[in-house]
Amino acid sequence: MSKIIIRVNFIIIFIPLLILLISSNVKADRIVISNEGSDDITIIDLNTYEILNTIESGNRPRDMHYIAGTNNLLVAASEDDTINVIDMKTLKIIGNLETGDDPEIFDISPDGNVAVVSNEDDNEATVIDIQTGKIIRVIEDVGIEPEGVNFTPDGKYVFITSEGTNTIIIIDPWKGEIVEEVLVGNRPRRGAFNKNGEEYWVTNELGGTVSVIDTNTFSIKHTINFEKKGIRSSEITPVDFAMSNNGNLAYITLGRSKHIAVVNTNNYEVIDYILAGSRVWGAAITADDKTLIVTNGQSDDISIIDTDKRASIKSIAVGRTPHTVRIIE
Repeated sequence: MSKIIIRVNFIIIFIPLLILLISSNVKADRIVISNEGSDDITIIDLNTYEILNTIESGNRPRDMHYIAGTNNLLVAASEDDTINVIDMKTLKIIGNLETGDDPEIFDISPDGNVAVVSNEDDNEATVIDIQTGKIIRVIEDVGIEPEGVNFTPDGKYVFITSEGTNTIIIIDPWKGEIVEEVLVGNRPRRGAFNKNGEEYWVTNELGGTVSVIDTNTFSIKHTINFEKKGIRSSEITPVDFAMSNNGNLAYITLGRSKHIAVVNTNNYEVIDYILAGSRVWGAAITADDKTLIVTNGQSDDISIIDTDKRASIKSIAVGRTPHTVRIIE
């Protein structure tokens, strides 16, 4: 009799606990999209691709970063001149970070304590204390129309793309100094580090190319060109990256061409093109490298791409003009 009672009690306790664990894991696996045209954030279940919620944000939400330790999502609200802090449990804005004028792209230091944001209208970069939400310092003259922002993997420097001067500005955010400037292609948009920080890849939107910078010498070691039959060269406008977690492949959104280029990072060869939506823009990849997700700014949806098949398997309508996509796993 006692054995039966123990088994019943075990079932009563274990099953609800198992359900709770499963539901917690499902809840944790999400796709998050900022929609700069409708001023909101779309949250999608990564496992079922069902829309879970649409939450209000500040005006013109663009770049986003998730901080796992606090379960907070930071969202640059460009027209409000701030970064919203959203609690991902309550889905409410619980605070803001000072940013200066027109924040668009930002990055967070490897220790999670500091953010650096590009201020496109003022040609500045602002260094922010995430804990206090206050500005630490402003670095001036970081090129004309600065956009992309990336901390080096060791957190020592920040690389900033400058659209107007066709350069990459390397800054020391801790000293507030400009360290170096590298000339790249026409209208550099975004950047991504690869090979443990030995390379910095830059999309040149109007040049239709990607520049690969040697971070030891601050010189260009390779330029990647794109060409696909049936697509005019003027429509090939590289914007964003999703680097595979194993470091072997780069997925590059090509804007007006409606395609994503797949590049072998070892020999810099373009090995395939994947059809997506209209003005394919932001990109993110899952931890297992199996699923690539991109935002399509003119068709107001996202494309779910199977990286093994190199094909879109689903499109999901979101808000107006989706900008950035992040995956929370």
